Amino acid sequence: MLRVNQLSKRYGSKIALAPLTFDIGPGRILGLVGPNGAGKTTTISCLAGILRPDTGSMQWNDKDLLQQSGVVSLIPESPEVYPLLTVYEHMEFTARLFKLPDTWRQEADQRLSEMDLDPHRHTLGSALSKGLRQRLLLACMALRHAQVLLVDEPMIGLDPKGQRDVKRLLSQFKAQAAAIVLSSHQLGLVEELADEVIILNHGTLVARGSIEALRKTSASRGSSLEELFFQYTGSDSGDPHS
Repeated sequence: MLRVNQLSKRYGSKIALAPLTFDIGPGRILGLVGPNGAGKTTTISCLAGILRPDTGSMQWNDKDLLQQSGVVSLIPESPEVYPLLTVYEHMEFTARLFKLPDTWRQEADQRLSEMDLDPHRHTLGSALSKGLRQRLLLACMALRHAQVLLVDEPMIGLDPKGQRDVKRLLSQFKAQAAAIVLSSHQLGLVEELADEVIILNHGTLVARGSIEALRKTSASRGSSLEELFFQYTGSDSGDPHS
């Protein structure tokens, strides 16, 4: 169980994230949505250890999340890879870094095939498009079998087939009992995949629950996540990216 308790972050006088509490069990996907500046990336960055929160605790199985090696894996919004390593060398680097069993090569071949990276296995990271970099990081994540997956805008730069592959891979991670935090502006994706949703606005949690539970407390029982989004954030622009 991933437990986050009273997590908060300020930048000077600006509140980036008011105290936030939630938990997510293995084999579950938590959707994190909100307008730009709502606190989504701040939350992801704290969970990944990139930012130090001002208050709060983050635990996995009742132990400090960031003190447990290899538990967390992050796919950031802007996928960065090593420019002088080939695609396959990224897989080898991941295997050696996390001391994976000798059978990693067979699985690496499988992951590269799944993400349509076989034709690029000898291509340097510096020559990869954004979409291919995203695919490569997902392949490395799959090879690691991390227990907590943090995924920030995974569809950026991907064509329709790539998006389908990502959805399949996230469903596969879920079936393998990973706890997944999925942050995205693509509300249809979150509605399709998430077991539970957190809606943030101006750094504050304004709604949390399953889509069905949120519908029961909304003005319209048949609301889509997009409609719920605008109800809870008070936006009338009609654009969740605003």
